Amino acid sequence: MRIQTALTLLLLLTTSSLFSQTEPGKYLVFFSDKENTPYSIFQPEQFLSERAIERRERHDIEITELDLPVDPNYLGQLEAISGVEIVHHSKWFNAATIATDQSGLDAALELPFVVSYKMVVSDETQDGLNDKFAIQPSNRSSQTAWPESDYGPSFNQIAMHNGHLLHDAGYRGEGMHIAVLDAGFTEVNNLSVFDNLYEENRLLGSRDFVDGDNDVYHGSSHGTHVLSTMAGFLTDSIIGTAPKASYYLMRTENSVSEYVTEEDNWVVAAEYADSLGVDIINSSLGYSTFDDTTQNHTYSDMDGNTTRISRAADIAASRGILVVTSAGNSGSSSWHYITAPADADSALTVGAVTADSTHIFFSSFGPSSDGRVKPNLMAQGYLSVICNFDGGVQTGNGTSFSSPILAGVAACLWQAHYQQNNMTILGALEESATHFTNPNDSVGFGIPNAWMAHENLPNDTSVPDFGVDESVSVFPNPFEEQFQVALKWENSHSIEVEFFDFSGRKVLMETSHECLPGDVSRISIDGSKLPTGTFLVE
Repeated sequence: MRIQTALTLLLLLTTSSLFSQTEPGKYLVFFSDKENTPYSIFQPEQFLSERAIERRERHDIEITELDLPVDPNYLGQLEAISGVEIVHHSKWFNAATIATDQSGLDAALELPFVVSYKMVVSDETQDGLNDKFAIQPSNRSSQTAWPESDYGPSFNQIAMHNGHLLHDAGYRGEGMHIAVLDAGFTEVNNLSVFDNLYEENRLLGSRDFVDGDNDVYHGSSHGTHVLSTMAGFLTDSIIGTAPKASYYLMRTENSVSEYVTEEDNWVVAAEYADSLGVDIINSSLGYSTFDDTTQNHTYSDMDGNTTRISRAADIAASRGILVVTSAGNSGSSSWHYITAPADADSALTVGAVTADSTHIFFSSFGPSSDGRVKPNLMAQGYLSVICNFDGGVQTGNGTSFSSPILAGVAACLWQAHYQQNNMTILGALEESATHFTNPNDSVGFGIPNAWMAHENLPNDTSVPDFGVDESVSVFPNPFEEQFQVALKWENSHSIEVEFFDFSGRKVLMETSHECLPGDVSRISIDGSKLPTGTFLVE
């Protein structure tokens, strides 16, 4: 039985490895301490949102000095140096990225609290001219053999994981917050495939960490295609794997060059996502070699503990975020292996398979250099259905698409079991996968079965997170005999709850429930006498 509430808002890219980029003349300077910071771990509301604090409380995650922002006095002294511009700063690494010349760097290094630095963009290199994220499209007609349904040609990429069964059970990502870290989101604000996202106020915010503003609708269409696999909704063409989730769009990648400073953009974006209380980060990015070859990573660096971006991914996971990342597209190149942050210990690293569940040649191989199973899991990354700019869909290839496809499935699973933590959700997906008892370096634990993971996890009876602008939640959904209605209002109210079938006939009524301001009130209801069906709650 499924209950719906009337108040609920209804690549390879190519086969080369993924890169990172930026502009010349930047340095990451590290600070000695946070001893004199005006912030306190006992007043986390100074630097964390209510949602971020609630996540920590729900999962018993301690707030530590790592969460404290960089000392603003240190930043002020840096900024006072002539010719020094602060690009951004990282609380997790207690550091700041500055743009300056040699004299400005020398002056910064004379400050008593600056202990070291690393060059992240050379002042002698220049941006390239080509978009390294240009996709290789295929015609939609190539997908005529796929199952026909409301999902259209996108059905296979969710049905591979039985994620459509989660949708059928009412778990479509409502209330889940997903941050998409990518190279740009060209035309997201204009394409009909994202109309529902805007009409239902589920685009929660955006930030450009490359240019330092909030305009992310430029730079690359890579993020646009990535987002469409999760949030897209065009009947008979594409239904994303988390079509009712809420999203933040964050541009961390410059698509025309490759410098290690883009890893630092990713770090501060992940910190920002954490402060917002985001549940999931999807990152269809990976880093191995750079335009400045002195910054190149090696395979031995893929141990989960060497690159800043991989260390940051693990820190984000330790704060309760499920970090989902592409394995990389280096399987047929000389690099061959996963790229950072796919090597992070606690990241859900996703490789690519074909529509018939076969490893595709470009999908990067594991293991991590210290011998751990990577990739963790697989999803469709060959002929993945994505949006195009003509109001329809096309296909594209890459772990860039397998990652968000699975991230959306994970969001729906986590919605159904919201009291479980990020690593429990990751573990449940791994245990449901095709190769769980015999993982290998090409597919890891294999292709997960999200419905099996759902059935294996405990049936939560706690209140799931409310969606954007929602004041009512019905759970569990579906139910057998008992269910609950949770109500949240800003002011005191006496509430009457009524249930209707789709003919408009009232089938059940509960009355006189008092809701206090800002509190969540729970009403337990005996639904054992209701007939099988779908009902509206008013």
